[in-house]
Amino acid sequence: MAAKKKPVQSWDLSDLDIEAEEVGLEGAWTAVDSATARPARTAGTIVKDEGEGGKQLAEFLAGQKFI
Repeated sequence: MAAKKKPVQSWDLSDLDIEAEEVGLEGAWTAVDSATARPARTAGTIVKDEGEGGKQLAEFLAGQKFI
């Protein structure tokens, strides 16, 4: 918890000898053309183990090409 008590140093552009055009949106080397929202998560599969749970799990993992 010593990190909470340590002072935080901050610098501005003149301290770092950087021009404003070199940082931020103006200084970015790349640009984002478009972005899309991530689809909502779907419900998972519930396996009720009645002695065949391991087999069902293995089949599921094989179907997803994990094994």
